[in-house]
Amino acid sequence: MRRVVAAMQLAQQSPARITQAFALATDVATRGGTFDPSASLFHSKQYRIVDQLGEGGMGTVYQAYDPMLERNVAIKVLKPGLPSALRHRFLAEARHGARLAHPHLARVYDLGIELDTGLDWFAMEFLQGRDLETLLQRARLRRLRLPTTLVGIVFDHVLDAMQHAHDAGLVHRDVKPANIFVSRRPGHDLVSAKLLDFGVALDRRRDRDNTDICGDPRYVAPEQILGEPNINHRADIYAAGISLFEALAGWHPMETVIGQGTQALIQAHCEGELPPLSAALPRHWSATMRARLEDVVRIACAKEASRRFDSATAMRKALKQALRPETC
Repeated sequence: MRRVVAAMQLAQQSPARITQAFALATDVATRGGTFDPSASLFHSKQYRIVDQLGEGGMGTVYQAYDPMLERNVAIKVLKPGLPSALRHRFLAEARHGARLAHPHLARVYDLGIELDTGLDWFAMEFLQGRDLETLLQRARLRRLRLPTTLVGIVFDHVLDAMQHAHDAGLVHRDVKPANIFVSRRPGHDLVSAKLLDFGVALDRRRDRDNTDICGDPRYVAPEQILGEPNINHRADIYAAGISLFEALAGWHPMETVIGQGTQALIQAHCEGELPPLSAALPRHWSATMRARLEDVVRIACAKEASRRFDSATAMRKALKQALRPETC
């Protein structure tokens, strides 16, 4: 394991030698005789780096190839020396991703930890496409609106993934367009969406102190942004509702206060009323469709958590009903 970490550290310090550095990690030992099931099984493998996909404040993401399983993966490498809270978030994202198995959640395959160097990494499912935030930004620049069919498919998948996580006792706490990844299956016209980044997820079966404030202030529920105890799955439903409004309308429902500071956003979430979604939708859409979509967002974004949809599945069903072809 130390050789894997040393190789990754070298890779991070010298990007031009990433492939060579990861190749140093290969040390597959073969021994004769029979396998002793009471012994520890050590497994070492290499990931060949193909490309750097992006870099953020917490670390770097690479596209890599796993020659043993013959598949592409994405590898996230955490920058050393970050505060322990960020490292905890990184490890939580990996462990939650490995725990959840759902077609609309990204799977985590492997996790490497070396406390001596402070370098942590995990390998996950490689995705091709764009996050929903990027798609919305591109559409706005072109003064276009995302296709309604696309929005419907994306949120159908996201709400399905949310329900799976909630059933497992997890509250995502950071549902937003930037954490919704949209891809097109190779060789098909079918669109698929995945909910990403469970780094700040609350495990209601284990986490006793859940009053910490986290998430993007543009999307968090009132009870979450105020740090109230006993946050539950309805906080994710609120964030999904805000995200759905933005995807349908093409602009954030609180865009007039974004940029005025966190306090203004807190007040908007806790006291302000959402603008009517129906007024932001194309006039050629049927009045029934616009009214039903507005109802979905209104219920999802109720100030009181108890007035929201009981579950992500309930919101998913309501959205499907609102988008039925006969209501157009």
